[in-house]
Amino acid sequence: MGVNRNHLIAALLFIFVPCLVLKWNWSPSPAFASILAKVRHECDPDNPDADYYLRQGSMPTERNREAIIEECRRKGGELLPEVQRQIAQEKDYEVRGMLTVIAAALGDNEAVEKAAREMAWSDYPAVRISAAKTLRRLKDRRTIEWFVTAMQDDHFVVNGACGTLREQFYPVRSIAQVALRDMMGSRYPGDDQVQKMSRAQNGGSMIETAEEREIYLKEVQRKYEEEAGVRSNGMEKKQR
Repeated sequence: MGVNRNHLIAALLFIFVPCLVLKWNWSPSPAFASILAKVRHECDPDNPDADYYLRQGSMPTERNREAIIEECRRKGGELLPEVQRQIAQEKDYEVRGMLTVIAAALGDNEAVEKAAREMAWSDYPAVRISAAKTLRRLKDRRTIEWFVTAMQDDHFVVNGACGTLREQFYPVRSIAQVALRDMMGSRYPGDDQVQKMSRAQNGGSMIETAEEREIYLKEVQRKYEEEAGVRSNGMEKKQR
């Protein structure tokens, strides 16, 4: 039995050690290496075309990232295992976010909701925009709630003429609205109602019109007066 056990251990080592070595020394295929290099360039803070602090309006990096995603889609699912592997070991948050969007575009079912989180919460505007465009194409009904959330994206476009005016238009918000119309079809409740849902979902107020605001303020005042009256009565009772 001792000899057989030794043989078994030797066989296992023969199998697992090379596997571990291959894992440690894994390098991407030429096709994926090219994609990864492009993604890293677009996520590089030293790349002036990707710096939102130096420019105003639409950024070239948005178009470049869309071209990268489209290149991946043309190559098909063969890239997906490498993308997933890189996501698991990627240290750069922005690169990992973009790779997650690419994985969703390539058909990774779990990556769809992760990409939706990137659309709503990523610290990088270009990642949010890339995620929104990709998820709109996918039309996955799991993303409806995320698109509602994304309609409250707090980014804005600066008017380059004056440099101080905030424009209402921003790609993520407009993409989210169009995506919801596409996915919900005849059940789409209308832009105003969806805006209310979005504000409520993001912890905001459902108040939209001046009339609603007036009713709300009157109700607040009534509750305040009631509470003040209760406190006043309580103080009188104590003094007696």
